[in-house]
Amino acid sequence: MAIIHCPACSARMSSRATACPSCHAAVGELTEEQRDRLAIRRWRARAYRARNFTYLAMTLVVAGMLWWWFAPPQGLGLPAPVPAALLLGVGLVAYLAAWAWLVWLKFFARPKSSGR
Repeated sequence: MAIIHCPACSARMSSRATACPSCHAAVGELTEEQRDRLAIRRWRARAYRARNFTYLAMTLVVAGMLWWWFAPPQGLGLPAPVPAALLLGVGLVAYLAAWAWLVWLKFFARPKSSGR
């Protein structure tokens, strides 16, 4: 066994591996079952990233609300402070984009198993 570099991402990997553990690119000959497992692994990694993006967006929303609450005069008075409004706006837009990404992954990008 030798350590080689992935042709797609240049990550170090075993020469016996059929797919890169970092980017999941196929390196050698794959059976149909291995292709299906690789596609599912890629899909799960994308869904994981999309879920983490929703968490980041909600953190921005909460930070914006806290900034607004603790900015003088204290409370949720209008007009909102500019940094708080920016955090809220960016957080809400990012949250909606992340949910659109998750819906797209669930309904349009889910891998189809060829064995069924």
